[in-house]
Amino acid sequence: MVRVSRFNRTTMKTKISNYILLGLLAWAGAQLVSCKKNELEVGTPTTRKISTIKDPETSIAGGNMGDWIAIHGTNLAAPESVWFNDVEVDLEEVYHEDDILYLQVPIKMPVDITDKIVIKTKGGETSFDFKVDIPDLELTGMFNEYTLPGDTIRIYGRFLSLYEVDSENSVVAFGDRETPVISATDTYITAKVPADVPSNVKVALINNKYDATAICPGYYQDKNHVITSFDDDFPYASATGQQWVGAWSNPKPTSGKYIRFEVDQQTYPNGLGWFYLFENSYNYTQDMIQHPENYELKFELNMALPIQRTNFFIYYYWAVAPSPMGGETFSVQTLGRWQTIAIPLEKIIPMGDDGTSTAFSLNMRVENFAPVERVAMYFDNFRIYKKGD
Repeated sequence: MVRVSRFNRTTMKTKISNYILLGLLAWAGAQLVSCKKNELEVGTPTTRKISTIKDPETSIAGGNMGDWIAIHGTNLAAPESVWFNDVEVDLEEVYHEDDILYLQVPIKMPVDITDKIVIKTKGGETSFDFKVDIPDLELTGMFNEYTLPGDTIRIYGRFLSLYEVDSENSVVAFGDRETPVISATDTYITAKVPADVPSNVKVALINNKYDATAICPGYYQDKNHVITSFDDDFPYASATGQQWVGAWSNPKPTSGKYIRFEVDQQTYPNGLGWFYLFENSYNYTQDMIQHPENYELKFELNMALPIQRTNFFIYYYWAVAPSPMGGETFSVQTLGRWQTIAIPLEKIIPMGDDGTSTAFSLNMRVENFAPVERVAMYFDNFRIYKKGD
């Protein structure tokens, strides 16, 4: 056996160390080359077309806020940012598959409108023409069109959050009287009705942040086409139901006199079968008779409790039999609060009448058979409203 000298052992250790060092340097170099190669493989992003998710073959040039869309292109797998106008998309809500990005059009108001989508990646930037349709600020109706001056009114609308409506940037105008918004959600606002507001005025929401105005359908204390208000301006003259009409204090009136209709088994032990609550002559317009689909019967309603078995029949002419209307029509959101109710006029006046007669009436009959269901309902300000006015 040949014995290895000390000199030879030292030389061999040195060679082994050199080999290890060379191996490490080679491995590091390979990794560096690999990284550079990967960096070179990050290509410039391109956008070929934009489509809806449901129809990927058809290109679109724009969409609504909240729409889900697909962006077709190349090198889109790892976006660092996506912009619609100047609104950035939350990348947590962006999905990628086969060179397609799936994402939702942001529901946020842009300030700088470029009508473009811009996508940025490590490989560069791509943009594509895309127009985001910005919905108009809308008001859709008043909870109670006869809310008393000085009281708080609720007004319903759409896109209130989008326009960031609040007490600092928005006011409600009753004609030429303005009052600040008290509170706002995405579906309604509240405001105090000015003490000196006149009746029969339009109501508008003025948003100063985005210079937007929305007009509310209808009128505050509507005095157009009134059948009866039970007050001196549009008095109720019929003898039928006079026992129900008065300046009642409970519930608190929403405007002067009103119908207070309260019945139960004790007061009407035999039930109500052919019972008229009120009858009022009225001259409709010819357009109302021939095109009732364009109109509504409106009135204010207050209820102490809901109805289940009671039905109402509203006549405009004695020879035309109306359909029963029950709790699905005569209901309120909150018991004990006045609320404006609207019934499509075609439910009262049949469509297809091409006659010229307009002198008819508005009569309401009640059916509440024994054992009588307890009813506590209060009515005011019957009127015809043309949709869209």
